[in-house]
This record gives sequence, C-alpha cells and structure tokens, in this order.
Amino acid sequence: MRVLLINFEMDRASPVLAWQARVATALAAQCESVHVLTEKVGSYDAAPNMTVDVMPRWPFGIPKRFGGGVLVNWQLHRMLKKYPCDVCFIHMAHTWAYRLWPALRLHGLPVLLWYAHGSVSWHLRLATACVEKIITSTAEGFRINSPKKTVIGQAIDTNIFDVPTNRTVRPEIVYVGRISERKRIILLIDVLNALRQITPEIPWSLKLVGPSLTSADAAYLVSVRKHIAALHLEGCVQIMGSMTSAGTAELYKTAAVHLNVSETGSMDKTVMEALACGCPVVTTNPAFYEALSSIPGMYSISSDPITLAEAILSVTRNPPQEADLRQLVSGKHDLNGWIAKIKAMLLDLQRGKAGM
Repeated sequence: MRVLLINFEMDRASPVLAWQARVATALAAQCESVHVLTEKVGSYDAAPNMTVDVMPRWPFGIPKRFGGGVLVNWQLHRMLKKYPCDVCFIHMAHTWAYRLWPALRLHGLPVLLWYAHGSVSWHLRLATACVEKIITSTAEGFRINSPKKTVIGQAIDTNIFDVPTNRTVRPEIVYVGRISERKRIILLIDVLNALRQITPEIPWSLKLVGPSLTSADAAYLVSVRKHIAALHLEGCVQIMGSMTSAGTAELYKTAAVHLNVSETGSMDKTVMEALACGCPVVTTNPAFYEALSSIPGMYSISSDPITLAEAILSVTRNPPQEADLRQLVSGKHDLNGWIAKIKAMLLDLQRGKAGM
C-alpha cells in the first residue's frame, strides 16, 4: 500500500508537533511507501521508502488563507504523477481535505482524516464532506454526528515515555502544553497557591512547559506572570518554554503529578504521556472521564482550586502503582497499536477503491 500523508510539520524537535514525524516514520515501516506533503520540515528519521515534499509558504506568491492553498493542487498533482499513491491520510491538517480535493479526486485517492479537538467550525464540516473516513481519540475529539467517525484512542510513543527504573518523586506539579487561555494556566497557579496554603510544610512548585504560539498567547503569558507576582509565587513557578518529548519525559520521572485543566474538550496527549511514565495525573477534562475511571481520584468534575489541591494531595499520598498507570496507555493509546489501526483503515479504503 502506497500512502500519501499530509501533515503540518516533519520535525522531531518540534515543541508541539514532534509526534507527526514519528507517525510518518512508523507508518512507513508498515507500508510499501509513504509520500509526505507537509507545511514545514526540520529534522526527522527518514525511512528508505519515504519521500517528503514541502509546500511553499506562499504558493505562487499568494498566502494560503487568501486562496494560495488551492494552488498547492498543482504541486500535489506533479507529486502524485511521480509517486503514485493508493490512499491518503491527512494527519491533523484538516483544511487540506477541501483545499486539495481537486487533485485528490483527480487521482482517485480515498481520504482518511485524523482530527482530535473539541471545536467544530465551518471548515471542519467542509473537510468532513470531502473525506471518506474520520478517526479521532475520543468521542469528544470529533463532535460532528457522522457515520464516517471512528474512535481509536491516542498515539503515545511508549519508547520515549516510559517508567524509569527508580522514580524519585518531588513535590512538583508539571503542566505540559500550549500557554494559552483555553489551557487555564492561571487556574493552575491558583491550585498551587491553595496547595501551599493547605500544606505549608511542603515546598510545592509548578513547572509550566510549552510555547506561546500567537499574539493572544503572548498577552496571556503577561497576565500569567502578573498573577504569579500578585500571589508572591515567583520562586515557586518556573515558566520553562518549549521542550522536546524526551525533555518532558524526564520531568515526569520526578513530578508528583501532572495537572491538566484544559477546556479544549479533546484528549490532550500530555496526560497519557505522563501516565506512560508512571506519573499520576489530576484533570478536569471530560475527555478523560472514561479512560481514568478504573483509578478513582485522578478525574475531577470541579475546577475549584481548593478541590483540585485536595485531589492532588489525595493522589500523591496514596499514589497508584506505576504499572497500573502505564497500563492505561499500553494497548489502548500507544503509538504501535494506533498505527496498526490506521493501517487497517487505510487498507479498507484501498480495497473499497479497488472494488469501485
């Protein structure tokens, strides 16, 4: 099976999208060939049966949002003439489903789309109309009622995110993800403040790991810093910026808990990455309600800072077994199993194409 893979980025050092490069390499190991069309390229593990083409930032001098994206059809057409493909997998970059619909239809490629986010927009609805199948991490990750949808879980690289031989726990709370208002970083700081007031004898600290991607994010970060100063927590909160996946895995080896209060409504990969490392989590994200149901105490319906602080104390005083936490990921949300599901669905699409 020859696969066309369309994604945002091919860079294993990316602070946000490193897993896209890992997905491409893992998929290539399971297929005859993988031909990647991406918006941005950096360092990645190049498989011998993989090619990578980069979209121009401004196709023919026209920004993508002003119609330049449609002009990438010409690039894709030439690419598919050189590297014929059987099926297409669009990983996250859903707008390309309709932007590249002419070239995809011209070459008769059925399309599988991965989308995992709580928001529903007009362009997601248009993308849904243009693809044959859609896969997502949880039911909350794709909120359009469509028979095209299949829930397959997350894709955690359990080789990078693994339980250390000796996990030495410190009174550290770790947050990993984008520094944005929807991630409710100020609430994290309020939880730390409540925790330090409840247990003043314990030197609790908070590590914030992740990028600020937009001007709105940058403005929010200013508010975050002011809030830290207002609560006199400057010495207890570290704003660490972006880190590689290997770097965040190291943080989970010593963190008491990973705290996630995101309002995106989708299953944030960082929660599963922490669990794979044997690090307990506390989250208010409803996407995790079912996944965490076997170990009570890690999911909270309340966003009250004191309630969340008490949840952290409970889960750290009586921590679940590291093997039990990892078991929540292995076989359900690991990269190898995820790739196997992707391959099976692509093969179904290929067989359907052959039967047309």
